[in-house]
Amino acid sequence: MGESAVSSAAIADAAELLTQKADMLLERLADRVMAAPTPGSRAWYAHRSAAADSVKERLLVRIAIAHQAHFDLAEDIARARVAGAGWAEIGEVTGLSARQARRRWDTVPVASRRRETEQLAIW
Repeated sequence: MGESAVSSAAIADAAELLTQKADMLLERLADRVMAAPTPGSRAWYAHRSAAADSVKERLLVRIAIAHQAHFDLAEDIARARVAGAGWAEIGEVTGLSARQARRRWDTVPVASRRRETEQLAIW
């Protein structure tokens, strides 16, 4: 940005606020798409904490919405992978093949993957 009267700290704060607001909006849109109960209601909390599969499903819906809006999906994809989503599922909701999705968003270095697969299980 060159010489500017706007501090880099102010820009960073604004970017953080935008990230938080976008995350909240994605949550609300996922609720709407998934026909969830009214946010904050007992049914809503019960619906959100029902099972691990619902967490994965919700993350996949968020990814699909964000992808259509051309958002950066890296964080949600990492969370979806931890929740058990496979590359095929992520590829499906983004309109990519599993291989294309993995190439685009896999953050684990190839060398690390090789090490993990070469280790023998102890049990």
